[in-house]
Amino acid sequence: MTFSAFEERIGYEFSAPGLLEEALRHGSAPGHEEGKPSYERLEFLGDAVLNLCVAQEMHRMLPLAGEGVLTKARASIINNRNLEKVAERIGIPGTLRIDPSIRRKGAGVTRKMAADAVEAVIGAIFLDGGHEAALRFVQSHFRLPDLMGALVAGFDAKSRLQEWCQGEPLPLPAYTLLSAEGPPHDRFFRVEVRVQGQPPAVGSGTSRKEAEMDAASKAISFLLDVGGETP
Repeated sequence: MTFSAFEERIGYEFSAPGLLEEALRHGSAPGHEEGKPSYERLEFLGDAVLNLCVAQEMHRMLPLAGEGVLTKARASIINNRNLEKVAERIGIPGTLRIDPSIRRKGAGVTRKMAADAVEAVIGAIFLDGGHEAALRFVQSHFRLPDLMGALVAGFDAKSRLQEWCQGEPLPLPAYTLLSAEGPPHDRFFRVEVRVQGQPPAVGSGTSRKEAEMDAASKAISFLLDVGGETP
């Protein structure tokens, strides 16, 4: 993929093409002897810009979330797995300049290389077009509405379930952690919520809060199925 095709793919045209060339140059690529830098400095900047953009959108989209929940939710969005998906969508594996011998050996672009290059591209866009341009890239290619849609619905569900209990009136919903499995960087949680007079509902997610949201949503669905009225 040429740089012009790449620009069309990402929806941004650089005023300073050299920034894009730098963002798409891995440390193994030829050119160091000519003083051509790799993407490392832009990656450093892009990491900070990406965190800011995602935090800004989460602050807007999750008005009921506290700091701890926002921090965990951001970590579930900004990770190598999602960055690699973005890299695939915008064509980084075929565009990133690396040592030709790496491609000949069949190793190709690794997940980390692809993730780092995405952050470098974000850094380059920030330097070339400013914060708004970088934010538009993140909004478009990270598909934040899709990633955070469940979180938004979940926060609404917890609020609605609590309001329903207060309106009955009943004790507030009681959430209990049933299990937390997997390594620290990839945990899976199951949580049970109990509402007085109703059967328990069990939810799951990659964080305890996400599992609570899922459980609350299922509890509301049950109340609606049996003819209850929720806020």
